[in-house]
Amino acid sequence: MSEKGRLACLIPARGGSKRFPGKNIAPLRGKPVIGYAIEAAIASRLFPEVWVSTDDQAITEAASRFGARIHRRPAPLAGDSARLADVCLDFSEWLAGQGKPADTLCLILPTAALMLPEDLTGGLALMKEREADFCQAVTSFMEPPFWAMEERGGYLKMVFGDKYLVASQKLPPVWVDSGYFYFMKLDALKRENRLFGDKAVGWKIPRERSVDIDEPGHLVIAEALMEALDRKKAEVVR
Repeated sequence: MSEKGRLACLIPARGGSKRFPGKNIAPLRGKPVIGYAIEAAIASRLFPEVWVSTDDQAITEAASRFGARIHRRPAPLAGDSARLADVCLDFSEWLAGQGKPADTLCLILPTAALMLPEDLTGGLALMKEREADFCQAVTSFMEPPFWAMEERGGYLKMVFGDKYLVASQKLPPVWVDSGYFYFMKLDALKRENRLFGDKAVGWKIPRERSVDIDEPGHLVIAEALMEALDRKKAEVVR
């Protein structure tokens, strides 16, 4: 039976990653990385179902153990050049064909291991409050991007010029994609054909809880952050 106004959830997790093979199911504190994202999505209680789009049997088995449903990723959308916007559009069309049309889709990246259910509920609430078409998780830069340098003719030059060589607190606040989640109205996604548009807002993830796992070394960082957060919680309890 069709249900208008549904909120759908998709976690895209293809098997092929050249930089970090098997990253989506790499062990992190005894659990596959994707398990954290699935658990947070389910715990948010926002979605009737949490779907994982994959072409990989090992990911299928891991995702199923954590309560996700599986959408088989079409082969043309499983390669290195596949765009997440196209994966989202393909999934939303498939879901509508199953009698489960959605108005809004939440795309959660499988490596969002430190994402909390409250991030998802907060992001959706912010999107509704601002009447936005998109909401994505963002975080602060480790170092001000305005201080970026590049080599030109063998010498370091400021990318954005000397005008930004001021104390960091005098620089304008800027944000970067945290690689956690994207809420999007599907009509806006179809119109923009990307995960971002003019009416976009950002849900801020604290730097100490933001890590985009894209290479083996990031697992070490994620585990260290988790341990630090555990210690902080223990201190509060005491």
